[in-house]
Amino acid sequence: MRKPALRSALALLLALCLLCPGLAAAADGGDSQSMPVYIDGLLSARAYISGETVFLPPEAVCAAAGLSMSWSEDNGTLTLSFPGAVLTGLKGSGYFEADGRYIYAPDGWLVRGDVLYLPSDAIERLFGVRVSVSAKRDRLELSTDKLAVISGGANYYELNYDAELLYWLPQVINAEAKFEPLAGQIGVGNVVMNRLSSPDFPDTIFEVIYDTEHTIQFEPISTGGIFQEPTEQATIAAYLCLEGYSTVDDCLYFVNPEFGSGWFDSSLELVDTIGHHNFYK
Repeated sequence: MRKPALRSALALLLALCLLCPGLAAAADGGDSQSMPVYIDGLLSARAYISGETVFLPPEAVCAAAGLSMSWSEDNGTLTLSFPGAVLTGLKGSGYFEADGRYIYAPDGWLVRGDVLYLPSDAIERLFGVRVSVSAKRDRLELSTDKLAVISGGANYYELNYDAELLYWLPQVINAEAKFEPLAGQIGVGNVVMNRLSSPDFPDTIFEVIYDTEHTIQFEPISTGGIFQEPTEQATIAAYLCLEGYSTVDDCLYFVNPEFGSGWFDSSLELVDTIGHHNFYK
């Protein structure tokens, strides 16, 4: 006779945890700020905020879309499986790989209790949905109407991008930023891609790299370092650039200030410093 009452009490507690950030945090011993997640207009889960990153459970998105999902974490390796794709991630790598494509995720993932949480922008890329966070950061909404699981397959980049771009972009990233953090490597790639898009610079990646009219930006062309075999991370950084990720916005220049930055500092606007490089526009 007590079981229905117990189930009702548990259901009430779950509802309160979804609605009340304090209760939700206390329930799993965490102290992160949280907010309710509404999927297709229905209260479905809670999201957690760590720093500037909003994390939400992919399982809630799958449930709303009628997709099965399973995941495991073993020795710092995450594996997430659902129809159409498998996502993998290595703790501290800064990215996920899903069906032959790469998703930038500098903040990794969270696990609370037995629930997996991914960054909201990774959820957007993974499922092709738009995540909206209220101005007060007290409510998150998304719709599954246009949900489409990320697709790529073997040789996705080779089949979708120019061979010259796929050769030179990892080469220059490796030559300029081999020992830099992933964000810095992406930044170097962004400068190359921004120059390709700018009317003030040449139209091909080869011409951009070997351009001398706008000063020699890529010094390894004169030392031969440009021809060194790129590391796996340099290649992944190039792929992330092609996926549209940017760590330096519209910067067109970078320099290691240890070797002098006088002209850069006096003629350009410093946007950010990542690793050993200053980035300018």
